[in-house]
Amino acid sequence: MCPAADGQSLSRAWRHAGLIALLFALISASVAAAQGVASSSADAWTLDAVVKAALAQHPLVEAARARVEAARGDRVTAGTFPNPVATYWMENGGFPGQTLPTSIGRETSTYVTLPLEPFIQRAPRVRRADEDIKSAEASLTLARRQVAAEAVRAFFRVALAQAVVAAAYANRAGLADLAAYNRNRVTEGLTPEGELLRVQVEFDRAGTEVALTEVDLSRSRAELAPYVGDLQGPLEALAALRVVEPGHIAGSSMPAHDLVVARARDTRPELIAGRARVAAAAAGADYERTLTLRQLGATFGNKRVEGQNTMMAGVSVAVPLFDRNRGGVQRAISERSAAEQVLVWTERTVMADVQAAYASAERLTRQLGELEQSFLSRADEVYRITLGAYQEGGATLLQVLDATRTRAEARLSYSRTAFAQRQSLFDLALASGTDPVDALAVLQAWTAPSPLNQRAQGEP
Repeated sequence: MCPAADGQSLSRAWRHAGLIALLFALISASVAAAQGVASSSADAWTLDAVVKAALAQHPLVEAARARVEAARGDRVTAGTFPNPVATYWMENGGFPGQTLPTSIGRETSTYVTLPLEPFIQRAPRVRRADEDIKSAEASLTLARRQVAAEAVRAFFRVALAQAVVAAAYANRAGLADLAAYNRNRVTEGLTPEGELLRVQVEFDRAGTEVALTEVDLSRSRAELAPYVGDLQGPLEALAALRVVEPGHIAGSSMPAHDLVVARARDTRPELIAGRARVAAAAAGADYERTLTLRQLGATFGNKRVEGQNTMMAGVSVAVPLFDRNRGGVQRAISERSAAEQVLVWTERTVMADVQAAYASAERLTRQLGELEQSFLSRADEVYRITLGAYQEGGATLLQVLDATRTRAEARLSYSRTAFAQRQSLFDLALASGTDPVDALAVLQAWTAPSPLNQRAQGEP
């Protein structure tokens, strides 16, 4: 064999070796980017920790809790019995500096008057105060639900943004290796310079994508930050905010629709608060009716006349010649009617919210199941077939890179669907009236790991 042929064979071998090294560099860059995100999760926030932190220190929750304490204070006042009024009365006393005729004796009276109308009004006042407590407690539950829902949405936005940033970094690293390889090929005169320029343009575009995805990640972190603490320090505090991306879990079962609706009717805080307001308005109407009898009091005491003690007793009542409380009763009845109509509307909106949450969770769960069955496996199969053809000389490097990018995009699309499905399940748990802390346990009960998920997370 001539030396020229040997040189060409050696050159082709070096080119194949360089291509294979570049391929492994691209795969290693993708794995390293994913491992970089995973290695930083030691001090990152989990979904459970975010929900608990948001509920523990959120100002809206604390404000609702303060309103509950205020309602309990009103209940104490409503149940307090009236205080008696003690009176000391003197008659036939002389003015200072004057003397009384001997025929006039001084009279003194000591008596106690107990107001009676508060006893008649106490029952409706206490009942209304009890319903106000129920309404305030339901408002607290509603505040916790809203805060938890927003915190979970912010959590999944950060989780998805982290996945997008990791994919952008992996893509740029692969293009950097490809640009370096083509630069060497252009230097050796084996590749046209136009291909190098094309790769450099793609590399610059990938750098722009990295910058844009990092901006989106910063904005997502800024949305999550208020729920986990008061970040008023340097920018590094916001940049260090990371979340543990939850595992890709698909729902193995979902509760029956009728059970979710029935639970929502019994436990949704909006409905509980609405029913409490209707009951409080009814108690207010009863209270207004009791005001027809005003200034009712019983008096008992002692009157001393010329050294002799006599008993005093009496009852005082305002004569109801005019119905001064007719307008108050009418107002209270109208307020009760208004509260009942608001409750009807609230029940409609709650049922619509439950329907939408259930339909979303069911659809995303079904879609995620379909993706598990074929989506990732097909992307992996395309990658394996293209790589095998490349090794046999039947495919180009660009085809291999395109298959690698397709598999990465498939996994990113799967992550978006998985995050949306888990968030929809959490929203469904909240829509059914579950407490935000218990919703995480309910979410785990509704879901189960899938072998395809585990494989998608494990191997590169």
